[in-house]
Amino acid sequence: MFFMAGVNYKNNNISQREKLSFTFERIIQISQNICGIEGVWGCIILSTCNRTEIYLSMEDVGENISDKFLLEYSKIQEFDGVFEKREGEEVVYYIMELACGIKSQIMGEEQIVSQINHALEISRENGCTDSALNTLFRIAVSAGKYALTNVKISNTPVSSAYAAVKFLSQKYENLKNKKCVIIGNGKMGQIAQKLLVKKGCMVFVTLRSYKHGNNDIVKGCIAIKYKERYNYIDGTDFVISATKSPHYTLTYDKFKDLIKKPDIVIDLAVPRDVEALISKECECFNIDEFGYKTEISSEKIDIIYGIVEKFTRLFFNWENYKMSLQSIEELKDIISRRIVKSEFKFADSYKIDNVVAKTVDKTVDMLLGGMKDYISPDIIDLCKKKVRERARL
Repeated sequence: MFFMAGVNYKNNNISQREKLSFTFERIIQISQNICGIEGVWGCIILSTCNRTEIYLSMEDVGENISDKFLLEYSKIQEFDGVFEKREGEEVVYYIMELACGIKSQIMGEEQIVSQINHALEISRENGCTDSALNTLFRIAVSAGKYALTNVKISNTPVSSAYAAVKFLSQKYENLKNKKCVIIGNGKMGQIAQKLLVKKGCMVFVTLRSYKHGNNDIVKGCIAIKYKERYNYIDGTDFVISATKSPHYTLTYDKFKDLIKKPDIVIDLAVPRDVEALISKECECFNIDEFGYKTEISSEKIDIIYGIVEKFTRLFFNWENYKMSLQSIEELKDIISRRIVKSEFKFADSYKIDNVVAKTVDKTVDMLLGGMKDYISPDIIDLCKKKVRERARL
């Protein structure tokens, strides 16, 4: 039985979501502890800027308590946010929609597929997923990749960084020769780097491990030491911070002493990189203010939902086949006994029993394996009944 609970940008603001924003190490610890609970077979935690969600494969206990597990094992005693909860087939449909970009703050954003895949890898590598959760997430990732490849929503990769740069373009009208500092060289930071360099900005990028001539940053940007960031921010036009740091990258005590403060500071991190008091010194914006409405036709939306349906069926077909395995083994046994007790006479019944059993085993595997998209336990049980009736077993 699948259970899921999560908080996201729709009904939880950043101050609520950041309480449930976990590092990879913390995700591993929480997942392993939850998998130690009797009756829990698998746990995957998806933690991004816009959502934190827990997915459980476990025995049916009559109610969805996955949110309680998440809060208890992350040791969060007070949480005033709202959890969305799903169970059973609803979880399957939801993760397919999520992977295809339908549930994202920015429809069609590309990062969610890799984020779902990474969440699966963390769980699998640390022994926290069973075959059902593993297959569900693997098929969801395939669905997301298929949607990205076959449905072109925008000519430009869309993300919060894209929305932030679009906002800056409107604010300044012309970004050419503007000076900016980007704190963080992850995916979000690199998207911002590419867009701003293209618009003619002078872009400085902080690196924790600074080496002269570092090639990890986008071509056209200038690498600077993270510990020297305030020296470059002093006199810059705007700053974008997008890190996974559990601590502030910009603090009020140091920011207020700058001689020429930037006009704008944009914080694209969860938990937040920028101390709230900095808003006294300049305009500050966080990730919740950069939802981007992608223009998408109803025809393309219908295509995406078609992809969701296609890959959802693929999972249910796998689930039906898995649930049928025990019945298939029983069917093999019934057929083997029928053949052995048939009118054919064999010289050595002991050896023939083994030959027949192995022959039936291979035959049924090949036959039903090719029909697994259509098999269910009910169908196999019906086959067993018919074989028994005809053989009077």
